[in-house]
Amino acid sequence: MRYTILLQLTLPLLLIVLSSLPGHAHKVRIFAWEESGIINTEVKFSGGRPAKNAQISVTSIRDMKELLTGITDSNGMFSFPIPDTAKKNHYNLEISVNSGDGHKNSWLLNAADYLKITENTHQQQPAPSSPTSLQAAQQAPPEQQKSTLVVVDQEQLSQIIESALDKKLGPIKRSLAEQQEKKPSLQDIFGGIGYILGLAGIAAYFKSQKKR
Repeated sequence: MRYTILLQLTLPLLLIVLSSLPGHAHKVRIFAWEESGIINTEVKFSGGRPAKNAQISVTSIRDMKELLTGITDSNGMFSFPIPDTAKKNHYNLEISVNSGDGHKNSWLLNAADYLKITENTHQQQPAPSSPTSLQAAQQAPPEQQKSTLVVVDQEQLSQIIESALDKKLGPIKRSLAEQQEKKPSLQDIFGGIGYILGLAGIAAYFKSQKKR
C-alpha cells in the first residue's frame, strides 16, 4: 500500500517534468533596463547562450502601437534611445522578441522604470546664466562673488555625481532584471519533487502503523 501511494504521487510529477524538458531547454528569455536615457535589451536562451539576430519589437501598451523594431547583435543585445513619444505620453512598453525558430517572449517596461532617472536629471540641470546675471555677479562684492561661484560648483558637482551613479546603477538594473525574469531551474523542480515524496513517505509510514 505504501509503495502504491508513492507511485501514484511520483508518476504524474515525473511525466510533467519530462514533458516540459524540451521546451525549457530552448526557451528564449528577454529582459530590459534603462541606463542614461538608453533602453538596453538582452536576449538569451535558457542555457545562457545569446540569441543572435533575434527580432525585437517595442510596442506601446496603451494603444498597442509599434514604436520601433530592431535585431539583436552577436551578444544578444539591442539598445535604443527612449522614443520621444514614449517619454511625452509616459507609455508602458512591451518589448517582444522572436528568435526566428518559433520561440517568443516579452518584457514589460513601465514608464516609471525608464523615466524617473532621465526626467530627474533634466530637471536638475541648471539653466544657462544670462549675460545680465553674469554681469551682476562680476559687479558684486568679493564675498558675494565667492558665494555665487560656490553655488555653481555645487550644481556641477551634483551633475557629476548623478552621472557617475547612473553608470554604476546600470549593471545593478541588469542584474535585477535577470533575477526578476528567472524561472525555477531543473534542480529546483527535482528538489520540490523530493520534498513531496518525503512527505508522502512519512504519511504512508504512519498510515501503515495505524493498520497494525
